[in-house]
Amino acid sequence: MVKITKIFVLIIMLMLPASPCLFEVMAEEVKQKEEFVYNDHDKRDPLWPLVNASGAILNYDKDLMVADMVLDGIMVDNTGNNVAIINGMIVNLNDKISFFIVKTINSDSVVLKKGEETVTLKLKKEE
Repeated sequence: MVKITKIFVLIIMLMLPASPCLFEVMAEEVKQKEEFVYNDHDKRDPLWPLVNASGAILNYDKDLMVADMVLDGIMVDNTGNNVAIINGMIVNLNDKISFFIVKTINSDSVVLKKGEETVTLKLKKEE
C-alpha cells in the first residue's frame, strides 16, 4: 500500500508543475498512516480457521484445563512408538499440549504431567 502511494505521489509530481505545497501535504499523509494491529483482547481471532487442512479441530487456548481434554484415540505401534489424539491434535511422547507434557501413551490411556501434577486420560469404551 505504501509503495502504491509513493508511486502515486511521484506520478502527481511529474504531471503537475512545481507544486511543493501539494507534495508536502501528500508526503505528510503517507507518514501519518500507521499499520493496523488487531487487538484480540485474549480471545481467538475470528479470522483464524477452526480446523486444519486434514480436518482436525484447532485449539488456540493457551491453558487447557484437564476437564477440557478429551482422549479421542490412540494408535499403538509394535516398536513402542505410540501416538495419541487429544482434542483433535496428534501428540507423541514428550510433546506439549497446553502446559502438559505427554509422559506415557498406553493402549487405553495417556499420562500427562504438569509440574508435580500427573493426569491420566482414558479412552471411553463404546458399548
